[in-house]
Amino acid sequence: MNPLLAKPIIDLVGNIFDRVFPDKDQAAKAKQDFMVQSAMMEQSEANAFRDFVVAYEGEGSKVHPWLQILRGSVRPVLTYALAGLYGYGFINPLEFTPEQMDGLFKLNLISLGFWYGERALKNLGLNMGVKND
Repeated sequence: MNPLLAKPIIDLVGNIFDRVFPDKDQAAKAKQDFMVQSAMMEQSEANAFRDFVVAYEGEGSKVHPWLQILRGSVRPVLTYALAGLYGYGFINPLEFTPEQMDGLFKLNLISLGFWYGERALKNLGLNMGVKND
Protein backbone atom coordinates (compact mmCIF):
# COMPACT_ATOMS: atom_id res chain seq x y z
CA MET A 1 0.00 0.00 0.00
CA ASN A 2 1.19 3.49 -0.83
CA PRO A 3 2.26 5.27 2.42
CA LEU A 4 0.75 8.54 1.16
CA LEU A 5 -2.68 6.92 0.95
CA ALA A 6 -2.44 5.01 4.24
CA LYS A 7 -3.26 7.93 6.55
CA PRO A 8 -6.35 9.17 4.66
CA ILE A 9 -7.68 5.62 4.36
CA ILE A 10 -7.12 4.93 8.08
CA ASP A 11 -8.85 8.22 8.95
CA LEU A 12 -11.79 7.38 6.66
CA VAL A 13 -12.18 3.88 8.14
CA GLY A 14 -11.94 5.37 11.66
CA ASN A 15 -14.66 7.93 10.89
CA ILE A 16 -16.94 5.25 9.42
CA PHE A 17 -16.32 3.03 12.46
CA ASP A 18 -17.11 5.95 14.82
CA ARG A 19 -20.40 6.62 13.01
CA VAL A 20 -21.47 2.97 12.94
CA PHE A 21 -20.44 2.26 16.55
CA PRO A 22 -20.71 5.58 18.40
CA ASP A 23 -19.08 5.97 21.79
CA LYS A 24 -21.15 6.57 24.87
CA ASP A 25 -18.78 9.42 25.64
CA GLN A 26 -19.54 11.16 22.35
CA ALA A 27 -22.24 13.28 23.99
CA ALA A 28 -19.81 14.23 26.75
CA LYS A 29 -17.20 15.10 24.13
CA ALA A 30 -19.70 17.25 22.25
CA LYS A 31 -20.65 19.01 25.48
CA GLN A 32 -16.98 19.60 26.28
CA ASP A 33 -16.36 20.97 22.79
CA PHE A 34 -19.33 23.32 23.21
CA MET A 35 -18.00 24.51 26.57
CA VAL A 36 -14.54 25.16 25.10
CA GLN A 37 -16.03 27.09 22.18
CA SER A 38 -18.24 29.20 24.45
CA ALA A 39 -15.28 29.96 26.74
CA MET A 40 -13.23 31.02 23.73
CA MET A 41 -16.07 33.31 22.57
CA GLU A 42 -16.35 34.88 26.05
CA GLN A 43 -12.60 35.45 26.10
CA SER A 44 -12.68 37.08 22.67
CA GLU A 45 -15.56 39.33 23.80
CA ALA A 46 -13.57 40.34 26.89
CA ASN A 47 -10.54 41.08 24.72
CA ALA A 48 -12.67 43.16 22.36
CA PHE A 49 -14.04 45.18 25.28
CA ARG A 50 -10.53 45.70 26.68
CA ASP A 51 -9.31 46.84 23.26
CA PHE A 52 -12.22 49.30 23.10
CA VAL A 53 -11.38 50.73 26.54
CA VAL A 54 -7.69 51.05 25.66
CA ALA A 55 -8.55 52.77 22.39
CA TYR A 56 -10.98 55.12 24.16
CA GLU A 57 -8.85 55.99 27.20
CA GLY A 58 -5.40 55.36 25.80
CA GLU A 59 -2.66 53.06 27.00
CA GLY A 60 -1.20 53.89 30.39
CA SER A 61 2.29 54.38 28.97
CA LYS A 62 1.04 56.80 26.30
CA VAL A 63 -0.96 59.03 28.67
CA HIS A 64 0.43 62.31 30.03
CA PRO A 65 2.49 61.76 33.23
CA TRP A 66 0.20 64.00 35.31
CA LEU A 67 -2.79 61.90 34.32
CA GLN A 68 -0.86 58.75 35.27
CA ILE A 69 -0.21 60.24 38.72
CA LEU A 70 -3.86 61.22 39.07
CA ARG A 71 -5.02 57.72 38.04
CA GLY A 72 -2.61 56.09 40.44
CA SER A 73 -3.53 58.31 43.38
CA VAL A 74 -7.26 57.64 43.51
CA ARG A 75 -7.14 54.44 45.55
CA PRO A 76 -4.63 55.51 48.18
CA VAL A 77 -6.09 59.00 48.67
CA LEU A 78 -9.65 57.72 49.02
CA THR A 79 -8.65 54.87 51.32
CA TYR A 80 -6.44 57.05 53.53
CA ALA A 81 -9.13 59.74 53.77
CA LEU A 82 -11.84 57.28 54.83
CA ALA A 83 -9.57 55.41 57.24
CA GLY A 84 -8.27 58.72 58.61
CA LEU A 85 -11.78 60.04 59.25
CA TYR A 86 -12.74 56.80 60.96
CA GLY A 87 -9.60 56.88 63.12
CA TYR A 88 -10.18 60.55 63.94
CA GLY A 89 -13.67 59.62 65.13
CA PHE A 90 -12.15 57.19 67.63
CA ILE A 91 -9.61 59.72 68.90
CA ASN A 92 -12.22 62.49 69.21
CA PRO A 93 -15.51 60.69 69.95
CA LEU A 94 -17.41 63.95 70.46
CA GLU A 95 -16.78 65.06 66.86
CA PHE A 96 -19.01 62.41 65.23
CA THR A 97 -22.37 60.96 66.19
CA PRO A 98 -22.74 57.15 66.45
CA GLU A 99 -24.71 57.18 63.19
CA GLN A 100 -21.88 59.02 61.43
CA MET A 101 -19.32 56.55 62.79
CA ASP A 102 -21.48 53.68 61.59
CA GLY A 103 -21.68 55.34 58.17
CA LEU A 104 -17.89 55.79 58.06
CA PHE A 105 -17.44 52.14 59.01
CA LYS A 106 -19.71 51.08 56.14
CA LEU A 107 -17.90 53.39 53.71
CA ASN A 108 -14.58 51.88 54.77
CA LEU A 109 -15.97 48.39 54.15
CA ILE A 110 -17.20 49.43 50.72
CA SER A 111 -13.85 51.03 49.91
CA LEU A 112 -11.84 48.02 51.10
CA GLY A 113 -14.15 45.62 49.30
CA PHE A 114 -13.95 47.54 46.04
CA TRP A 115 -10.23 48.26 45.99
CA TYR A 116 -8.83 45.17 47.65
CA GLY A 117 -11.52 42.60 46.94
CA GLU A 118 -13.59 40.18 48.88
CA ARG A 119 -10.56 38.07 49.72
CA ALA A 120 -8.94 40.90 51.69
CA LEU A 121 -12.11 41.39 53.71
CA LYS A 122 -12.22 37.65 54.46
CA ASN A 123 -8.58 37.72 55.59
CA LEU A 124 -9.37 40.62 57.92
CA GLY A 125 -12.26 38.62 59.39
CA LEU A 126 -14.86 41.04 58.03
CA ASN A 127 -16.73 38.52 55.89
CA MET A 128 -20.15 39.56 57.29
CA GLY A 129 -22.38 36.89 55.75
CA VAL A 130 -20.10 35.99 52.83
CA LYS A 131 -19.82 32.24 52.33
CA ASN A 132 -16.33 30.85 52.90
CA ASP A 133 -14.89 28.74 50.09
